[in-house]
Amino acid sequence: MITKYRLEFILHAKGSSPKMIKSSFAEFGNDLVVSPLEDNKESCNYKVNMITEDPTLVFDLCSQFGRIRSVKVG
Repeated sequence: MITKYRLEFILHAKGSSPKMIKSSFAEFGNDLVVSPLEDNKESCNYKVNMITEDPTLVFDLCSQFGRIRSVKVG
């Protein structure tokens, strides 16, 4: 049986859009939702929710976009 994890986190990204983030994460899970929280000219915070088999791969990918915080893994 494959274990699946529900991830919820805030991604602080620079020069990214919800569409760009969603397309990058799509291959690593499903039920993916990327919602902007606040925006300014240089960076944005996105709330990311998804189900994945390997949270480590998702968090490694996050490092290409920026920083993560408020992580919940269930």
